[in-house]
Order: sequence, then C-alpha cells, then structure tokens
Amino acid sequence: MAIPTYDELFKQIKTNFWLCGLPYGDDKIHVRFYVLLLLIILMLVEEIGFFVSKISSENILELTQLAPCMGIGFLSMLKIVAIASKRCKIFALSEKLRCLYEEILKDPVKIRTTKRNLTFVKAFTKYFFILNAILISVYNFSTLVIILYNYLTKRVVIFKLPYAVLLPFPTDSWLPWFVVYVHSVSCGFICVLYFTTVDVLYFLLTSHICCNFSVISSKIQCLNVSNTACLREIVKSHQYILKLSEDLEDIFTAPNLFNVLIGSIQLCALGFNLTTGDLARYPGNILFLSSVILQILMMSVFGENIIQESTKVGDAAFMCKWYEMDIKSKKTILTIMIRAHKPQRLTAYKFSVISYGSFSKIISTSWSYFTILRTVYKSPERK
Repeated sequence: MAIPTYDELFKQIKTNFWLCGLPYGDDKIHVRFYVLLLLIILMLVEEIGFFVSKISSENILELTQLAPCMGIGFLSMLKIVAIASKRCKIFALSEKLRCLYEEILKDPVKIRTTKRNLTFVKAFTKYFFILNAILISVYNFSTLVIILYNYLTKRVVIFKLPYAVLLPFPTDSWLPWFVVYVHSVSCGFICVLYFTTVDVLYFLLTSHICCNFSVISSKIQCLNVSNTACLREIVKSHQYILKLSEDLEDIFTAPNLFNVLIGSIQLCALGFNLTTGDLARYPGNILFLSSVILQILMMSVFGENIIQESTKVGDAAFMCKWYEMDIKSKKTILTIMIRAHKPQRLTAYKFSVISYGSFSKIISTSWSYFTILRTVYKSPERK
C-alpha cells in the first residue's frame, strides 16, 4: 500500500469542517455553524428539562438512561466550540505539517520510517467515521423498529422518541411526534459529526507530530563522525517539532479535559443501565458504550504515542556514535538527550496527562461512580 498524500488524509476532515460551518482554511464562521449549534442547545434544554423534572431517588434508573445522551450532547457542543475558537491555530499548524510532510515524501528513508503509522491512521480514521455513523443510525432508527413491533404485535401505536425530552406540547399524535422525532434524529447525527470531526483531527495532527519525531530519531541514530555537520539542522528540526507539539497541546487541551470529565460519567451511566435496566435497551446501550470506550481509548493511545516518540529522540541520541565525535558535537548530543528526557505530552488542562494511564484512571473513576450508583439504587429495597 502506497503512503497516502496529505490531502488524502485530510479529505474527510475538510468535508466535515464544511458541514459544521467551519470551512477548512477559512477564518470566517458560517451561519450554518450557529444554526446547528442552536439545534443542539435546544435539544439539551429539552433533555435537561426532563432530567430536572424526574430528579428523585426512585427515578435513578430513568435518569441514568438519559445521562449518556446528555453527556454526548454536551461533549460534542463543548468540543466543537473549543475547536472553533482555535481554528486559526489549527489551520496554521496544518499548513506547517503539510510542508514537513512534503519533505518526507521526497525521501525514501523517511517514507519507510513513517509509512506504517500513516497508512494505519488513514484506515483507522475512515472506519472510525463509518463505525460511529452506523452506531448513531442504529440508535436513532431503532425507535421506528420498536414502534412497528408494538403495532404488529399489540395493534397499538406508541409514539416513542429516541431521546427523553420535556416538551410544552404532547407528542401522542403523528404530526408533533414526527417534528420532534426529526429534530431528535438530526441532533444525534450533528453530535456524531461534531465529536468525530474533532477526534479524527486530533488523531491526524498527533500522528503527523509523532512521524516527525520518528524522522528526527532516525536521523540522530545514523549519526557518526563523518556526518556531524548535519547536527545543527537536526537540533533546529527538533526544536521546531517541539514548538508544533506545544501548539497541538494548546489546541486540544480543552477537548481532552471534556473527554476525561464527561467520559467517566457516560461509562458509569451506561454500565449501570446494562446491569440494571430493561433488556430491550441492551442493544442501544452496548452500541453507545462501544463508541464511548473507543473514543476514550484512542484518545489515550495517540497521547501515549507522542510521549513515546518524543522520548525516542533521546534514546536515539544515546545509541548514535557520539563517543567518536568532537567535543562540540558531544555537547550538542547531550543537549538533545537532556531536552528529550522530558517527553512531550498532551494534557487535559494540565490536570491529567493523556496516556494509557489516563485511560486506566477514567475506567477506575467510572467504576467508583458505578458502585456508588448501585448502592444508592439498592438502598430502598434493603429498607
């Protein structure tokens, strides 16, 4: 498989940004962005109204069934707003990475170093979009299947909606039900459009930063007494990539924080529903849970990658033939090793480092919330 071009990697992202009302490379925010955001806010207000109206210890199960939907709505809205506020920095970073990528494509050695990672991220992002589109389609349209099943078996039309909402009018007739249903389904797809766009952008930009760290590591490891003249250029390249990775951290620190905070609540509520709720909700809950776990896992995987690849620069400096070089070159190599000793990291607003450890921490926190919920839910029975 040939290494993908830069435009091939970002083709779907650019389409999604246009759909969101944030055309890629354009500093202006289109009216479409505000219209879609208003639809999400309206849906969240309806869900919050239902949530508040049902707050009591007897309705814990019903409330936790709504929590994942509210969570994904808030998460999608917060992430797209955070990205919209950083759009100029995103476009600038993207163009800098494009220039670096074009240099990679000119060098067969660099291509061999980066090909595996880039072909993987291209395939993964493609299937990430498809998987989430399938999951939200099944979740949204399963309501129609339930309505049809009740009609065929009981000859009763139950005007069921995919999401629990509080409305100022009844939805027990076809016209109001249809209007609310279309609005609900549309908001589901908008949420998926938002969070998949932000997540895939995170995957792609992080992968490009990691590939450039890999290229630098490869260059350093090949150093010997005959090619120390290129040390100065390597140091400059390393400093440049470090600056780009700091820009990446600034762009995604807020979305990462939202993922960490809301992801724990979503996992807790979904786990509670699976162990306590109605069997009819199992398919939807399992699909929802799969999407949330995948999202958090891949956020952690790409965060771990940038830690490892930035650390490898120091390892490569130690593995090169520095002992054969002159004093000045040895000092330069030592400087690289000292700088690379502190790995480049992506964080959730400095509260948590995005890595395998953060994934474990999110799962652990979710489990703690889950056990508390189970205890609260069972306490009335014990009495």
